[in-house]
Amino acid sequence: MGMNMALRPAVVLLLGLLGAVPSACAGRLGSPTEPRGEVAFTTLLQTGVPGQSGGEIRVVVRDRAAWVQLWAQLRQESSLPEAPPEVDFGKDMVIVAAMATQPCVSKVTVRAITRAPGGLRVDLLEEPPAANCRCIVSQRPIHAVRLPRSDASVEFTATTTPRAC
Repeated sequence: MGMNMALRPAVVLLLGLLGAVPSACAGRLGSPTEPRGEVAFTTLLQTGVPGQSGGEIRVVVRDRAAWVQLWAQLRQESSLPEAPPEVDFGKDMVIVAAMATQPCVSKVTVRAITRAPGGLRVDLLEEPPAANCRCIVSQRPIHAVRLPRSDASVEFTATTTPRAC
């Protein structure tokens, strides 16, 4: 005798929670290979480039050609190496956050990346110079991180806390 059709959604949901959903249903209920919560990442570069001009960057890089092009932009007017850090885009991707050029010492930090319904969330801490800071050279803060590849959408949120001089 077949399963009562009214019970079928509850059984599929229960199997999904146990990680036993047939592949045709897995996409709708979430994949056990992409759990919710913190996503591990590794810093590739975190620096402030003195004298570099440029706007805010919030970007996800999923292929080598885009990484090489972005790296060329990030290294302008700097002593950063010509070649970007190596990334295996078959299994990883890169997230880059840069603040617009700041008049003084400043920093941007990827504090956390979390997997949530709807995609990845990148939590940034932006530390522009405090109002009383006086510097001779401006700088552009940059943070680039490597993390496991995902086709999920990425949303950036930033907290701004002025940095004491």
